Amino acid sequence: MAKRGKGKATVIGKLTVDDPVNKAKLLHLMRMFRDAVEMAHYHMRKKFEASESKRRLTKFLCNAWYASSAMKKAKLYVSQEKLKLTKPQLFSVGCSGNMEKGNRNIRLISTDKVLVKIPHADGKHEWLELKTKFGKKYLDLVSKLISEEYSYGASIVLKEENGKINFFLHISIPIDLYVQFFKKSSRNKIVGYIAGFDFNSDRINMVIINKNGILLDVKSEHFPEVTSHGFPREKAKGLRRQALAKLVKYARNHGVKYYVVENLERSKKKTICRKANRKISKWAVREYLTQMEILVKKVDGILVKINPMYSSVAARFLAKDLGLDVHTTSAYIIALRSLKLL
Repeated sequence: MAKRGKGKATVIGKLTVDDPVNKAKLLHLMRMFRDAVEMAHYHMRKKFEASESKRRLTKFLCNAWYASSAMKKAKLYVSQEKLKLTKPQLFSVGCSGNMEKGNRNIRLISTDKVLVKIPHADGKHEWLELKTKFGKKYLDLVSKLISEEYSYGASIVLKEENGKINFFLHISIPIDLYVQFFKKSSRNKIVGYIAGFDFNSDRINMVIINKNGILLDVKSEHFPEVTSHGFPREKAKGLRRQALAKLVKYARNHGVKYYVVENLERSKKKTICRKANRKISKWAVREYLTQMEILVKKVDGILVKINPMYSSVAARFLAKDLGLDVHTTSAYIIALRSLKLL
């Protein structure tokens, strides 16, 4: 049975923190939270009980909800042996309930204002009211998010622009709500074709087949520069997102209904080759899968996740017979495997 993703879309707004005292309080909390994420990562690597880790982090941050959020953030880096974050950051997990209003610690109160909880050891926490500015096209979406009290995660990050450090608010929007405002219609009729995707650090390969398994189309996007030493991580992420969006749009306009990917939860193991290791370290499987969940919803498609076992091995054997490269053959095998589920 085809599985729909339960991902979230991220909407970014710019925060304005004019008061130098408030700015100092916010920066201090963000530095504390960054350190808490590193602590949580250390606890996971040392096999601490979750309750003990949360107790220590709560004592450090003076807030149990920020402690839980730090533990969740640390899980993103669980495969790393050591964690050293450079930039201050702040994250609060979303929560439901009338009293919580979507988020317990970073709470939108309007489309242009947000409250940020600053915890204190004596329990007398305070709220900073900050101005935020979202793009015009997102205002109705944010308004509905607030009025209907959806649960949403919220992050505050720093970014340098023209030599100046600015604050940005990242809101994780439930994908079902997001597509209500940004669903895209297809120029052509969706006839139920199947697209298989093979993801790699420097390329994405896609094939389109019909329900009889006949190969209809092949398309790929290459971005080899992202594996170069010193290539900016955010720029690499942007190139991958742009390439994937282009392929999904192409598939949608050619009658695709089912989008098939491997159900990969972690990247490949490291090898003895330095260049390969550099590629693997930048091969953000989570990025691809998260974006696929959003894009497929936007085009009213169905995301199918299949078992990845032996697909790469089979591709190496079949590539020459099919007259395709290994990565395209892998995408073809991935698409074929979905036929048993549809």
